[in-house]
Amino acid sequence: MADIQDPSKRKLQDEKEAGADAKRVASTGVPKQVESSMMKNEDFSPELLRIYYDRLFPFLQMFRWLSYRNDPKSTSPGVQKDYFLRREFTFVLQGDIYCRYQCFKDMEEYKAKVMAQQPVRMEIGAVYTHPPSKHNTVIKDAYKPLERELVFDIDMDDYDDIRTCCTGSKLCPKCWTFMKAAIEILRRALTEDFGFEHILFVYSGRRGVHCWVGDSAARKLSNEQRSAVAEYLSMVSSGAGKCRAEIKMNGCEDMHPAVTEAYKICRKWFREDESGILATQDILRKGPHLSNILEPLSIKEKEEISKFVEGNPQATSVEIWGKMEKLAEERSKNAQTFKQKADAKILLKDVVIQYAYPRLDINVSKQMNHLLKSPFVVHPKTGRVCVPIDPDRLNDFNPLDVPTIGRLVEELNRSGDVQKTSLKPYTHFFEVNFLQKLEKAATEELRSKGATDITDF
Repeated sequence: MADIQDPSKRKLQDEKEAGADAKRVASTGVPKQVESSMMKNEDFSPELLRIYYDRLFPFLQMFRWLSYRNDPKSTSPGVQKDYFLRREFTFVLQGDIYCRYQCFKDMEEYKAKVMAQQPVRMEIGAVYTHPPSKHNTVIKDAYKPLERELVFDIDMDDYDDIRTCCTGSKLCPKCWTFMKAAIEILRRALTEDFGFEHILFVYSGRRGVHCWVGDSAARKLSNEQRSAVAEYLSMVSSGAGKCRAEIKMNGCEDMHPAVTEAYKICRKWFREDESGILATQDILRKGPHLSNILEPLSIKEKEEISKFVEGNPQATSVEIWGKMEKLAEERSKNAQTFKQKADAKILLKDVVIQYAYPRLDINVSKQMNHLLKSPFVVHPKTGRVCVPIDPDRLNDFNPLDVPTIGRLVEELNRSGDVQKTSLKPYTHFFEVNFLQKLEKAATEELRSKGATDITDF
C-alpha cells in the first residue's frame, strides 16, 4: 500500500465531506452500462465513476501531456524513457484514504491502476530524480523534484468578502464573473510579461479555477523563481472591509505598465461588461462597500456622493459609480502638487483592481512539489468534470452547464459513442488548442537534444 499522508495543507474539505458519505468501491468487474432509471438526479456514485474511467477519461491525452514526448519505448539518447515514471500522482480513495507516491511507467499502467483503485480524486505532482514509489529506497537528499508545471489556484472562497450573490460553496453565473476576470488577467500577464505560450485553465469542478503553464522554461523554474513569479502576480489580498489595492507609484508619474494593463481588463469586468461586477453584484447598494470606498475621499466628495444616493434611491451601482468617476476627473483636473497628481491617478483605479483582480493562493505556486488536482477528474460533491476553459470564449463558459458523470453516462447509453457525449468539446479543445501545440514545442526541444526517433502517439 502506498504511503498515506495528512493532506491538511490543501483545500480538500469538500472532497472529505463527499468521501465520508460515499460507499467503498467494489473490487469486481467494471460495468459497461447503468440503466438510465438508476441515474435520475444522481451525479456521482462508484458505479458512474467506474464507467467514466473506463470509457470517458482521456488517459492517452493526459499521458501525452505529462510525458512531453518522452516516449517510454523510445531508443533515442535524447529521450528520457523514465520521464513519465518519475512523475508523482496522488490517489484519494473513497473513505478519505490518501495514497501518495503513485507512479506509472506508461499510459497502460496509468489506466490499469486507476481502474483497479477507483480514486475519487487524483492529484498531479512533480517529476522527481527517482520514481516516487522508490522514494524510501534512496538517500533523503537525493530524492528531489526536477520539473513541475507552474500552477495557480483561484478559489471563490477568497471572494466572499466582496461577492453579494452567493457565499461559501455556492456559485452562480454572477459571481463566476470574478473567475472570468481572473482568467483574462492571468493569461495576459503570463503571455505578455513572461512570454509563456502553453497555458491551460481548468474548472475545478465546483467553484474555482486552476491554471497550468506547461512551457519548458516554466517547468524548470526553481522554488525561488516560482515564488518571485507568484509575488509579482499578487496585487490584492482579501479581507473584510478591504476595498482598495495598494498601488505603489514609487515616485513615478504613472503606474507600472503591468498594473496599467491589468487595470484595463479589471475595468472591463468591473464596469463595462453587462454582466460585470458592478451590474450583477450591486456592491454600491449592498453591504458596507460604498461607505468603505468613500472613506479616503474628502468631506466634500463624500457629501456629494451621499446627496446623490439619497436623492436617487433607484440609482444602480453603475450609476453611482459614474458619479464617482466624475469626481475623480475633477480631482485630477484640479491637482497641483506631485502628491495630489499621483493620488488622483490611482483614485478609483485601486478600487477596480481590488474588486476584479485575481486572488491567488500563492502557496500553491511557490513550491515545485505542491500537488494540484488533475484535469478531467470528477468533483465528488457536484459530479462535474474538471474541464478545460477556453480563455477566448469566457462568456460561453457556464460552470453550471459543465457535464456531470451522470449526464455523460446517460448520453453514452443513448448513443453508444464516446464522441457524441457532451465531454467531446472539452477533450477536443484540450487536444487542438493545448496539447498539439505543446507537443510541437516538446518535439522541437527533444530534437535539439539529439532525439531522432520521436513518433506520433
